[in-house]
Amino acid sequence: MNAYGFDLATLLVLDDKREGFPAAFILSNRQDSTALTLAFAAIKEHTCISPRVLMTDDSESFYNAWKIVFGIPEKRLLCTWHVDRSWRRSISRLDNLRKKSKLKPRLSASFR
Repeated sequence: MNAYGFDLATLLVLDDKREGFPAAFILSNRQDSTALTLAFAAIKEHTCISPRVLMTDDSESFYNAWKIVFGIPEKRLLCTWHVDRSWRRSISRLDNLRKKSKLKPRLSASFR
């Protein structure tokens, strides 16, 4: 959420080169399932996309809204950036310095 109380979500689609292309932006003061369902319904009404894969952070609100509007995706992927951030936060909470020192290099190697 920015200083004005708004969140920005971007709907990307793959182009013919399989690169992400921003197809829609959702600017809202909340990102719960109700607000996202309304946004996805508007996107569906004005586009001709037929999505098969959904990639999000680990928030259930995006997935739940997506299921309501577009149905259950064939694949649900978690964004590696969000996974990496979540793991790093979890590691930073560890009290055991020895475990931290072992996990950090392994984590870095897994995202190369």
